[in-house]
Amino acid sequence: MIAVLACTVLGVLSAAVLPTVPSYDPWSWIGWGRAMFDPHISFNLGGGPSWKPLPVVFTAIFSLFGGAAPTLWVITARIGGLLGLWGVWRLTHRLSGGGWLGHFAGALAAFAIVLTGRFDQAWYYYFLHGTSESMLIGLTVWAVDGVLEGRHLRAFLLGAAAGLLRPEFWPFLGIYAIWLWFRVPMFRNAWLRALLLAGLVAQPFGWFVPPWISLGHPFLAATHAHLYNGHLGSDVLRSIVVRAIRDQQAPALILAIIAVIIGWVRDRDRRILALGAGAAAWWVVVIAETLDGYPGLERFFLPAATVICVLGGVGVAQLAKLAGALVRRLAPAGRGAGGPVAGVASGVVAVVIGLACIPPANAQLVIMRGDQRNATQGVWLLNELTRAVTAAGGHNGVLPCLSSFAAVNHSAQTALAWKLNVALDRIGTSMRAPGVDFIGPHSAQTGGPAVVDPRLTRSRLITVVGPWKVVALTDPRLAPTCVGR
Repeated sequence: MIAVLACTVLGVLSAAVLPTVPSYDPWSWIGWGRAMFDPHISFNLGGGPSWKPLPVVFTAIFSLFGGAAPTLWVITARIGGLLGLWGVWRLTHRLSGGGWLGHFAGALAAFAIVLTGRFDQAWYYYFLHGTSESMLIGLTVWAVDGVLEGRHLRAFLLGAAAGLLRPEFWPFLGIYAIWLWFRVPMFRNAWLRALLLAGLVAQPFGWFVPPWISLGHPFLAATHAHLYNGHLGSDVLRSIVVRAIRDQQAPALILAIIAVIIGWVRDRDRRILALGAGAAAWWVVVIAETLDGYPGLERFFLPAATVICVLGGVGVAQLAKLAGALVRRLAPAGRGAGGPVAGVASGVVAVVIGLACIPPANAQLVIMRGDQRNATQGVWLLNELTRAVTAAGGHNGVLPCLSSFAAVNHSAQTALAWKLNVALDRIGTSMRAPGVDFIGPHSAQTGGPAVVDPRLTRSRLITVVGPWKVVALTDPRLAPTCVGR
């Protein structure tokens, strides 16, 4: 409980000390959450990223707090990310046998989590921008922790929540539910079985029913995934395997493999083998769906990377213990010095392995500093976009009637929809008909300006605010009715 409170406090404080701005997907979840309770905004899931059920549960509640909703969501995602780091440390500490070596191994594993991913698929990027991936890591590690501790109800509920973020959890959740139903005595209770069924039914309901209600298309998320090829190139299998390997730092993967080998051959530790098999099974699921046409992004492998980082920390502890055991065996009999020397040997090996992991991490640390700069720039750009919206007359000035339309830089589309208090279908990333175009600089936070149809040759300047230029674009052959100021 103290750890949960500490992570919550740190998450709240992070909004004051770190640049706090949602990225493209979170802005859409925040907007969809507001549409749940605002009768003036249509619940339209078109024109944006893939639908995810769990974030909107939070953002719908946060919408009741008005303009604080974006910050509340980012704080929530960061709390989930911090709890994930704590969970990784805790799980690694226990699997490593506790003690100072367990503390050290847990710290290395948590640090490895911070270094997962590449560029905009990296943990620190997710943490800064309030994406769901840092929360996903937390749900994964605490679900695994619950299974190993025998707290099966907690584990199942966390797994069900994770399934509302990534559908790759479904086969694991289904197998776990079947095992609980038939093999765990406490789940012979009728209400617990009803809870199992509710957790399973919540998966298709959460993913398919809202898109069906909104657009008449229950498989919207799958369609979006198929439409985005993920830049995999011509050799899809090779590309996706490379992404799986590089999602975590190479030392973490190597040490995880060592942990599984030692844990099985020397210790017969079924927990270690099960975790290794689970991570491999996750790889198989993601690779299979990618071969079936899904984009296969690196972030899809994060649950497996989480387990791999835990096993990597365990591998450090195991190698250190082996070094200590070797020294103890070689120490002269009867002198009583084997114990202290063995302890020193274990410590030296653990520290040396930890230091050896630093050079491969340098590139990721550079990326993290870049993420910090980009997030700071993003806060400024979107604050200036808010000022530009106000200067252009707000909702009524930009979108004076239901047929009015606005466009903006690609990655700022969802943010502008929130600021104009409209559904995403009213804001585009290209101009094919008369409307208002918000033109900002090409940046990591906003993307490139909207693509404008060359027929829209008549341009009228509305306002310039900071880096944003707002213009009304019309076609000379059409009457400029319902185009904003």
